[in-house]
Amino acid sequence: MSGIHKRLITEIDKLQKLSGSFILDSASPDAVIGRILPQSNIFNQAGFQIELKLTEGYPFKRPVVRFITRIYHPNIHPSGHIKFHKFLYSEVYKPTTSLAEIVNEIINVIDDPNPNTDHPANFGI
Repeated sequence: MSGIHKRLITEIDKLQKLSGSFILDSASPDAVIGRILPQSNIFNQAGFQIELKLTEGYPFKRPVVRFITRIYHPNIHPSGHIKFHKFLYSEVYKPTTSLAEIVNEIINVIDDPNPNTDHPANFGI
């Protein structure tokens, strides 16, 4: 079994332990798809499907994250791409950053929006 497959198995195990905040739908060597379950009052009745696309070079290159389910949120672009989360920046993302950490950060962004970013995603649409 290759190193990337071992890493993916470990990552899937960590994601499945996020019970109550993430439901794994599917996983392949190219992408992980699942549903996040935010806890904030405005979003706590919803589950939003996201894709974590594992780029060539993963884990040394960060995955590309996008929402499959449409969500109106100041930090999510209508295309589904997240405009504000710390793992978008290469100086924060490290090869040891787990997919579970990324999912938790996405949930935090959804639960605690930041409309004061320099480039809010849904304003002016």
